[in-house]
Parts: sequence; structure tokens; C-alpha cells
Amino acid sequence: MSKRRRVREVMRGQVLTVRPETPFKAITVLLTSWGVGGAPVVDDEGRVVGVVSQRDLLEREIQHRLLRFRPRLRRKVEGSRTDELMTGPAITVAQDAGVDEAIRLRENHRVHRLPVLDDDAKLVGIVGRADLLRGFLRSDKDLREEVRTEVVRRAMAIDPDTLSISVHNGVVAVRGQVERTGMIPVIVALIRRLDGVVDVREHLTAELDDSHLPIEEPVGTGVIEALKRHS
Repeated sequence: MSKRRRVREVMRGQVLTVRPETPFKAITVLLTSWGVGGAPVVDDEGRVVGVVSQRDLLEREIQHRLLRFRPRLRRKVEGSRTDELMTGPAITVAQDAGVDEAIRLRENHRVHRLPVLDDDAKLVGIVGRADLLRGFLRSDKDLREEVRTEVVRRAMAIDPDTLSISVHNGVVAVRGQVERTGMIPVIVALIRRLDGVVDVREHLTAELDDSHLPIEEPVGTGVIEALKRHS
């Protein structure tokens, strides 16, 4: 089975960061000079405490313009710090997470970029939409074939012709009947691990209900850990 790409393989290691006390004007200059839409905000210990974006700055600029005839309040807006503008807590992703997990985080939280953290929760990179797409450059046809051959036939020892498998824009739909209920979450977890899978739509039934028994893990797949992550 193909190896799932990790966030660390597609992230950008060079990251613009700002401090909580960085003033409004300095943030604007930094984002513009770096040509980026936002930056993680880090504290003295290197922990990510939030993200400040061009949208945050634009909203404050609108306030600035509305207050152009009120000098005292306008000066207060100009003096705003990062910690007054940022969105927090930040939505982050672990460097060892799969690209598919990062995609779902972006979609679920509607964020443009994700700070990437190491095992000590320290910032090691950032990943955005374009970076994540590099891990998903596969056709639906190729992905369907891998589901059939690597997951269904090889890992699960099921004749792929007994199931209906379709893929549209990276979303895998699988329908049909399998032998045992315990096989269903295993199939879904294995499909999720494939490069290019955005989501899985499962419509499976089983001949035998073995939900009272431990799930059997196909040798060498590590699927039990995958099931724990998605439970």
C-alpha cells in the first residue's frame, strides 16, 4: 500500500512570525514585504498563541477610516498590538499528521493556513492550500484502482468486483456487503490513508454482526491506530 504523505513533507519551513506586542503598522509592513496573507503569533517560549491575517488588519483599517474625524480614537487604533488583532487560539497541525488530516482541519475550521508543530508543540513550519494540494495530485481513476487493488483485494482479501467503488474529486464512495461488521471501519481507515483521498463515503452492510469482538487488523497496516485517530 502506498505511503501516506505527512505534513512535514509538504510544509514550508521558513515562516514569518510576529510577537504578541508587535504593533499594527509593523505587522502590515511584514505581511506585505513577505507577500503572505497571515502569520503565526508566538510567545516567549516559541508557542503559537494565535494567527494574525490580512483580514484582521483590514477590519482594523476599516475602523481606522471610520474614525478619521475622531483623532483620539484613531490614534488608539493605530497603536493596536498583535494580541488585540489576532485570532486565537490558533488551529494547528502536527508535523507527522497526514496531508488528509490537514485538509480536513482547513475545511472544518475555514482557515487558509495551518501552523505546523513538532512533538514539543513548537513551530516548525506552515502549510497552506497550495502546499497541501501537492500531496493530492492524483486522478480519480488512479485512486479508484488503488482502493480496489491495495485496500479491498490485498489488505482485506475481498474480491473488489463484489463492491461498488467510485471516486469523484478525491471523495471515495464504497457500497456493498462484506462478511463481518468489523471489516467496515478497517476498510474506511485504510482508504483514508491513501494519498489523494479527501473523504470517504461508506455505504456498507455485513452478513455477520461481530461488533462484540475485537477488530482484526490486517498485518502490517497499523490500522488500529488510524481508527483511534478518527474515533
